[in-house]
Amino acid sequence: MKDGRVVAQGAPRDIVDEALIKEVYGLEAGLLPAPGAGSPVVVPRARSGADV
Repeated sequence: MKDGRVVAQGAPRDIVDEALIKEVYGLEAGLLPAPGAGSPVVVPRARSGADV
């Protein structure tokens, strides 16, 4: 959900992608499959100039 509306509906492995994370959270991120079930794990990308 974003701003009180449903943005996507379905199984996480089917709907969660980098574009959806960016749209909903404003976050640049990559996705990795979780061991076992393969559900997406969100991995934020470092911002340029950010302390690492």
